[in-house]
Amino acid sequence: MNGRLTVVLDEVGERSPTTVGRYAAALTHALATTAPSGFDVAAMSAKVSDGREQRIRELLPGIGELRQTAMPARELRQAWLHSLTTLPVRGLVHSTSLLAPMVREPEPGDQVTVTVHGLHPLSDRSERKQRWFDRALRRALRRADGIVMPSTAVAEDLQLLHDLGDRVRVVHPAPIVAQSLPADRGASSTLPLPDEYVLAMTAPGARGQAEALIETVASSSMPDVRVVVAGPVQWGESTLAAMAVEAGLPPGRLVMLGDLDATQLAIAHHRALAHLHVSELDALGLSLLDAAALGTATVHPANRSLQEIAGDASVPVEGGPHELAAALGRLLADDAERERLAMHAMDRARAFTWEAAAQQVWRLHAEL
Repeated sequence: MNGRLTVVLDEVGERSPTTVGRYAAALTHALATTAPSGFDVAAMSAKVSDGREQRIRELLPGIGELRQTAMPARELRQAWLHSLTTLPVRGLVHSTSLLAPMVREPEPGDQVTVTVHGLHPLSDRSERKQRWFDRALRRALRRADGIVMPSTAVAEDLQLLHDLGDRVRVVHPAPIVAQSLPADRGASSTLPLPDEYVLAMTAPGARGQAEALIETVASSSMPDVRVVVAGPVQWGESTLAAMAVEAGLPPGRLVMLGDLDATQLAIAHHRALAHLHVSELDALGLSLLDAAALGTATVHPANRSLQEIAGDASVPVEGGPHELAAALGRLLADDAERERLAMHAMDRARAFTWEAAAQQVWRLHAEL
């Protein structure tokens, strides 16, 4: 075989990185570095600004060609949902999300694989977003040549919705920021990190996740520990600071750092006592894997996909914010258990690499 694989990027290069964008950039980079002899990898995205194009190129130095459609992302999602395109993409195509150019009449040699990160959108489920997600998922289940999923749990759930035959491949994600941890730990002095803290993450478009975090920290079962928050601190007119005040959190309980680069995020994970992950919808587990690779155990909702990825190297919790806070308190009170989980988490994280993930995607295309 020889030719080109076109990778459809989704949410890559945004000013505030999203989970899907981080996944897409990491996998695309690995696809470029593991391309079989005779193949090259090109990227395609919705129309983006010059600044965002520059950020994409910095994230993907091995990509030779970056094609942009004539439409920005919102319009492109609707157009591709109806198989409308002014920029046909032929040959092998791998989409890093459900945003995929599936034409009504494919030509011989055309092959489109899509990625299903879970059964729910990772951002807040507005009626518009949920409607698009549901329709795009049904379309992918019917028409995609291959479907990549992050866990067997997601694959099993999707099989209940549609008979997928042999089109499915479970491709586990991998840590992203661990390799950015500087050898000089003194670099952490540039971050205003407390001596002891728990790390939590927020995400663009996910105000509900931020509300769940505040509810957890405000729980009467929450241990007396400061919480460092990495990620956006405002969603429309809602701010994390206002949520904290409304919940009655004392000043200084939250240390809000905003978006961090890879090195800063690696340092924050490495120094944390634990990682508090509150999203019930996350099936990818990127922040869980980052924490694990850097020796930090995660307390998280007990969804089957995260448990599969973590193995038994995390603390899955049945219940809501009160139960998450209580489980975090028990972990922080048991130094021996925290150390045991940290060591186990590092071993578990070593089982996942982006190179292995990319090779699985290449094999899927070869087998199709």
